Amino acid sequence: MGEMKRPASSILLAGGLFLVFVGLSAALGFGTGGMLASIAVIVALLYAGGLWLGSAPATLAPAGAETVIVFDRSLRVAAGAAPGTPILSRFPEALRPEIEMRCRLALKGEHTHFECEHAGTRISFDISPVQSIQGMVLYGVLVAGSGMRVPAVANAPATTVA
Repeated sequence: MGEMKRPASSILLAGGLFLVFVGLSAALGFGTGGMLASIAVIVALLYAGGLWLGSAPATLAPAGAETVIVFDRSLRVAAGAAPGTPILSRFPEALRPEIEMRCRLALKGEHTHFECEHAGTRISFDISPVQSIQGMVLYGVLVAGSGMRVPAVANAPATTVA
């Protein structure tokens, strides 16, 4: 059924365009002016229909909206744009204690998810261990999403654990 939708809708669109063109051309006369007016109306209807009925274009996340950081046992970036730098230096001072605690839990083998609010933005964090085949934790991975803007509730960041 799904493979029939596109050809069927294309046939209906072509038939509709043909009927509008013939109808307007007959009403305005079959001269050049009537045919140009018919084409102009068809283009305007297609454009308006596309705006009204078309879905919004998919927006790509802006650069830096999602951050993926692989870190080692010394809480330093293991791979990526700034290897060797402390992972905590990549985040605001107020969020660092919570992130450090969660990173240390990941290095012990525990996956955590939490959200923080900072400067009116809610940031979602997932921190997980990266294990070898034998189950030994080698690294940790931190995924931080920039989240949505929220009205500031307090000066200190809010943390919720899921």
